[in-house]
Amino acid sequence: AAHGRGAGGGARARMIYNMYIFNRDGVCLFYREWHRSIRTAESNQEDQKLMFGFLFSLKHLVNKFTPESGAPGFHACHTNKFKLNYYETMSGLRFVINTDPRAADMRECLRHIYSNIFVEFCAKNPLYDRGKPLDNQLFEQSLETYLENHPAFRS
Repeated sequence: AAHGRGAGGGARARMIYNMYIFNRDGVCLFYREWHRSIRTAESNQEDQKLMFGFLFSLKHLVNKFTPESGAPGFHACHTNKFKLNYYETMSGLRFVINTDPRAADMRECLRHIYSNIFVEFCAKNPLYDRGKPLDNQLFEQSLETYLENHPAFRS
């Protein structure tokens, strides 16, 4: 309840809007929304397809314009309405957090989510099915706790 109110009592938007985790094939393994005022598609499934298509296209565009092979690709792009923060693992998992455009760089946050939360609660779990959406309460609780305490969660 306290999460959308500033000191003066007026409504203030949270800085982290939503998060996606995709596998290399474009399957959305996880989606969570905290504050999102704009809808881009009729359903979450359509929205996830749009996001993965955007990531796929942007990655290929960046790779075409990157002079050195093996040089790091993109990690963020923004408009006047949002900032897309991106982290891709060596195995092709893609972590995306959309934030307010004024939010700080989220690379370390995304690395932490992958290394300390995803790996610990999903990758090391023998019951985790790599091609299926995540169904892991410990992962979700740890992620929620981490993000809700991150400075970018609050405006």
